[in-house]
Amino acid sequence: MIRHLTYVTVLLSAACKATPPQPPDYIVSYTLTASSPITCDSVKYKDAQGTVIKVTSPTLPWSVAYLAPTGSFVAGTAWMVATGSGQAAKLKVTWTISGVSTASDSSFGTTTAAGKFVLSAAHQL
Repeated sequence: MIRHLTYVTVLLSAACKATPPQPPDYIVSYTLTASSPITCDSVKYKDAQGTVIKVTSPTLPWSVAYLAPTGSFVAGTAWMVATGSGQAAKLKVTWTISGVSTASDSSFGTTTAAGKFVLSAAHQL
């Protein structure tokens, strides 16, 4: 009986030493879309290390994705150029915990005249 209790005690103490759960990683994606003939002068976004990346004259539609830890700050800005009114553009940032949840934030604009405009979206994970 004592041998059996010792075995149970060893099993219980091993089970109690379980590692705490780790915060999830997110799949972060930025997507930039626009109606023709809107063009994008440049787009800037923060990567998983917090480095600002600039892409000059991206071909639309444009997108990028990467893995980011909990606590990351995601932010994107796009500088757009429209040739007339009624043209639309959208910058969307999406963050997903694989198999669990997806959320997003976006910036959307429709022009009233030719000219430049800015789209921006940001979120703390």
